[in-house]
Formats: sequence, structure tokens, C-alpha cells
Amino acid sequence: MMKSLFEQFEIDIYCIIITRFFDVSITTITVYLGCLMVIVIGMYKASLYRATLIGENNWQNVGEMIYEFIIDLIIEQVGKPGILFFPFILTLFLFVLTLNVMGLVPLSFTVTGQLLVTFTLAITIMIGITIWGFRIHGIKFLNMFVPSGIEPWLLPLLVFIEIMSYVLRPISLAVRLFANMLAGHLLIHIIGVAAIYLMQFYFIGILPWICVIAFMFLELGIAFLQAYVFVLLTLIYIANIINLH
Repeated sequence: MMKSLFEQFEIDIYCIIITRFFDVSITTITVYLGCLMVIVIGMYKASLYRATLIGENNWQNVGEMIYEFIIDLIIEQVGKPGILFFPFILTLFLFVLTLNVMGLVPLSFTVTGQLLVTFTLAITIMIGITIWGFRIHGIKFLNMFVPSGIEPWLLPLLVFIEIMSYVLRPISLAVRLFANMLAGHLLIHIIGVAAIYLMQFYFIGILPWICVIAFMFLELGIAFLQAYVFVLLTLIYIANIINLH
């Protein structure tokens, strides 16, 4: 049993590997990211393999459902030009969702409960789509920060606000995912400890564990919701760059 409320978020180092320029040590995050790749690639490989043997199957149906969900989301938020980002958005959704769900396994580690991970992911996305914005629009990309139809004396203030809003996007994107995962897992931990303590009172019975299971299902829904919100905001930012607003 965990001795500390925050023990589930501690990062362990399994193998120290330090080169002249980089620290590539194997940590808890490294292990879970490796498991993530095995799970996602394995699921799609299994669905394709079974499809070639027995035709349509449940694994294939799940894969097609996710595929259609992401396609519909892209078209709804960005339009047909957004199809270019389908591989990236699909990968991003599966990345966040799988890590969120893996963190729900008892005594496991929640990678998305680490602010460093979520911020690195968010800042990488924003840098990437900013470079892409300059690539397709050139210097006109900066028009995104200049509102039209504004009085000249008010323009500098609004440009500053637009720039700050853009710069702070990765922070809000990262903190939203991190805070929800952190809060949810802390809540489950507290309720679990309370359930163990209340087991000594025979008249309460399994009621505390029913609450624990209910909160686990709630957290499972939140895991999906946070993955959805993360890719949705990413698509909104991409749409803003395409339309320069």
C-alpha cells in the first residue's frame, strides 16, 4: 500500500545513462511510454491480423470507430484542409487516452499526472503549428495578432493581449490535462483509503467499495474526456492558424 498520497506520482530511475550532452536514463516515464507504444501498435496489429483471417471483428470495429470519430472531429473544427493533420491528431488522441487509462490501473503510474510531460507535449505542439503557420502564410501569419477594425490608439494594447494569449496557450493546455488527472487520482486514493478503513465496520459492508468502483468509472470517463478536450483545443488552434483569427 502507498504510504504517501503523492507516492503514486514519484518518478523512479531504473537505469542511469548519461552521455556528454544528454541524460537518457530509463525512468518510470520511459517504461510507461514504452508500454504505450506496445499497447497501441499491438492493438492495431491485432485488429489487422484478425481482419485478414476472419474478416470483420470487434478489434477492427473499435479501430474504425476511433478513425471515424477523429475524421469527423477534424472536419467539424477545421474543415477539409485539416485532413492533412489526421495522422498527427489520431496519434495524439491515442497517446493521451492510453496514458490516462493506464494510470487508472491500481498501483500504476500516471504519466499525464506529470506537469513536465503535459507541458512538453503542449509546447511542442504549439511550436510545430507556429512553424507550419509561417510556412503556409509567410510574414502574413503575424496578421493573426492584429485585430481589424480597431482604433489606432487601442491597437498596441490589443496586439499585446493577442500575443500573450497565444503564448499562454501551451500552459493552459498542459495545466488542464495535468490538473484533472492529478485531482482524479488523488480523489480515488483518498476514497480507497477510506474504504479500507471502513471495512472494519461490518454494518457498512461493501458500500465504500461500491463508491470506489463508481469513481473509477467516473475517472475512466474523465480520461476519455480529457483526451478529447486536448485534441479539440489543438484542432481549434490549428483552425485559427489556417484562418488567421
